[in-house]
Amino acid sequence: MRFIFQSFIVLLSFALVFVWEKTLLAGYTIQVLGFLVFLFLITSARKKSFFSSQSSSGSASKQGLNLLTSFGDGSISIFVLNTIILLLIFSTGGLSSMLFFLLYFLGFSIAFVFEPGVVFTFMLGAVLVFLPDALKNDLMGNFVKVGSLVLICPLAFFFGREYRREEKQEKQIETLKEKSVKAADRITDDVDDILEEEKDTLKEEDVEKLDDILEETE
Repeated sequence: MRFIFQSFIVLLSFALVFVWEKTLLAGYTIQVLGFLVFLFLITSARKKSFFSSQSSSGSASKQGLNLLTSFGDGSISIFVLNTIILLLIFSTGGLSSMLFFLLYFLGFSIAFVFEPGVVFTFMLGAVLVFLPDALKNDLMGNFVKVGSLVLICPLAFFFGREYRREEKQEKQIETLKEKSVKAADRITDDVDDILEEEKDTLKEEDVEKLDDILEETE
């Protein structure tokens, strides 16, 4: 479900730019770029402020963070950023634009922020959008540019997948640490209760063993 939603976000951005460039609305590209840049800055600022408050919040905030990452500012930021870059490229010459290389970095960004497989959806959208221009003028040069983007996407997928794997392992380690701390606290409380209630009836060697347990849990 998450993959489908994120793929839809990427394809919607490509479809919007494609339709925009084929209509009279293309004359308002500069104004739209200004609005999108402003929107991107706002969403980025909201995300940073959310992360700041997250550091001092509890489990409820963690659930909110997961929701935000899946369906909130993460998706909006990628949608806006993809749209901005595409509009910049089309307004500066399309395939011959000096800004075309920004798509390479965008592919890596999508692989890291979204599910890694979404980068192939990004690749498909890019090929479909630029294919009409690729069939004009310098065919060889155009196909080299589109082909280079196609070749970079599997590399972005690999790095994105490894990043996700490391992120998952770190979360598992943090979970184990939290469980270990809770278990140690529980053991400490139980031992303290035993020492307080039954210290007079316990043998000296048993008390020493319980003290050793307290030291280990600490």
